[in-house]
Amino acid sequence: MRQKTQASYFKFIGPLLVVLVTTFFVYEQGIHGSLFYDDHLFLDALENIDSFDDASRFVADGAGGPLGRPIALVSFLPHAGDWPATSVEARRINVIIHLLNGTLLFALGYMILRLRDQKASRTSYWIAFGAASLWLVMPILASTSLITVQRWTSLAMLFGLMGLVVFVYGYFLQSRQPIRALLIQGLGLGFGTLLAVFTKESGALFPVYALLIDAVLLQTLMAPAPIRWLRRGALWLALFALLAYLSPLYRDWFSVSSFRGWSSFERLQTEVVLLWQYLYMAFFPLPTAFSPFHEDVTLVQGWQLPALSAFGFIILTAIAFTIRKRNPWPLFALLWFFTGHLIESTVIQLELMFEHRNYLAIYGFCLALAAIAWQLPQRYARLGPAVFASYTLLLALILYGTTSIWGQPLVAAENWAKRHPQSPRAINYLAETYHEALGYIGPVLPQLDLAADNCSQCTHIKFQILLYLCGKSEESDIARRFEEVLESAPTARRTNGILDGLYPLQELLALNACPPLTAADAIKLPLILLDNPQYSAWEYQVYAHFHVAYFAKEMGDLETAYSHLAEAERLSPKTLPILQMQLHLLLKEHRYDEALAAIERRRKVAHDRFMTDDVLDELAASVREAAAKAKTANSPPDAPAT
Repeated sequence: MRQKTQASYFKFIGPLLVVLVTTFFVYEQGIHGSLFYDDHLFLDALENIDSFDDASRFVADGAGGPLGRPIALVSFLPHAGDWPATSVEARRINVIIHLLNGTLLFALGYMILRLRDQKASRTSYWIAFGAASLWLVMPILASTSLITVQRWTSLAMLFGLMGLVVFVYGYFLQSRQPIRALLIQGLGLGFGTLLAVFTKESGALFPVYALLIDAVLLQTLMAPAPIRWLRRGALWLALFALLAYLSPLYRDWFSVSSFRGWSSFERLQTEVVLLWQYLYMAFFPLPTAFSPFHEDVTLVQGWQLPALSAFGFIILTAIAFTIRKRNPWPLFALLWFFTGHLIESTVIQLELMFEHRNYLAIYGFCLALAAIAWQLPQRYARLGPAVFASYTLLLALILYGTTSIWGQPLVAAENWAKRHPQSPRAINYLAETYHEALGYIGPVLPQLDLAADNCSQCTHIKFQILLYLCGKSEESDIARRFEEVLESAPTARRTNGILDGLYPLQELLALNACPPLTAADAIKLPLILLDNPQYSAWEYQVYAHFHVAYFAKEMGDLETAYSHLAEAERLSPKTLPILQMQLHLLLKEHRYDEALAAIERRRKVAHDRFMTDDVLDELAASVREAAAKAKTANSPPDAPAT
């Protein structure tokens, strides 16, 4: 009997293990790739963690979202020992999280199907297995694991899916112990959602996923009316709260963001078009179609295409709704997909497109396709699963091609630059990859120059090329290229690339490593950007004023430096580097009272996690110490005793 039980268990878990091991092998081809833009932005600080206080600051200073995403940041601390070398291991952990999510989706699908049909255990198993297998090998999901920092997406889903699995498990108890079942459902879903939200804010969607399962797939389950009303009422309340947060009642849909350059309504119009593109990329993929770089996606102009796209979804949803009693799977797939995109693909002012936004959203279609394949009429009973299995295998092969590209940085960089010639990040990644591998960008310089020439507003690309050529090209070439940067700067496209690039330029000029350029040349670029309408947002203005002040300081023009620092302080009094540069200049001129006054001005504004009262106290103490030393040094010696 025991052997029979073990054999049955292996029969149950064996096929899933095969898929998990195969998926791990496929993803292993991609984990030796690179770190990307957000990886550097949010994880570079791991390199400097040497103590518990450093680790605490790293977690507390999280700026990935409104809640800081502390749980995700804690999960990166074990990789801090030898970062960035340990980033390979970090991506391997990402893959393991992906496999765990696939396992949870198998369990979730199996339980839902058993609840819908208690007699069809074998069919339920293969539908759940097929859906999880298809989801695991979808190439559109590769970036979630291979962009290191996107662990916060997959880890949030891990916590949320745990809660969702417990929620669905509660249905098995509700006929006998309805109150206990409801308590288990509430605690499981609530705790899982809470962990998910503090890993990534999109975890707030899990009560809506639970509502879809309850209202679309399990609405016929027997339960006492008060239990059913209480459960569904709580889930509807969560949905209404989220919709209110996104609605025009809470946020202005029609004002244009000076930082992004579009309104929430314009973004919504573009996103409804991109949803179709996501579906095409998910189910008709090419190995070269997926990359970390999509900031070249622009707003859809006009109302016709958004209207047609929205109308298409409305018609499909209406048809799915009318046939829901005979076949609920199309309606479930569509609503699950819309739910997955409710936060990141609507009106919140995020970048327009990222593949990882489909990470859980696409699962509804996977489950629906599997259910339809295994529930075809009798004469097609074998054909459906065979076609589904063949399609899943095809996607696995395409995923292998995708991960193989990601695992070869030079190959990936060239491919992504060709597919995204208007992407500053893709072009910069190409230059960066060759510079790291060869110490020089010569092999791809013609391609970089062509990308820059084909984009009149891509000043950032011209500037990045210049930085990589500093010290490695003729002075006349450097001077010519910098002049081209200045000529295009008045109409430069809005991007952080130029302002961020001024920091390495500061370092190069300090070492005289970019002749013939000097601070007097460099200061012209941020001055031009200050008058560029694309850089009118206060965030850009602060950085531009700060850079002008820095280069003015290096030129010895302290009056100009003070002036621009004052303007930067007016725009962003909480920015600590502005105060630090002001103190540096004032102490240099022994203007101690003014230095203390600059510190005291900051006490009147709300501090952030960098500019705290303790930090201000330390700065004030250092100013007083410097003043005391200066006073001692300048005081006359004591008169000799008589």
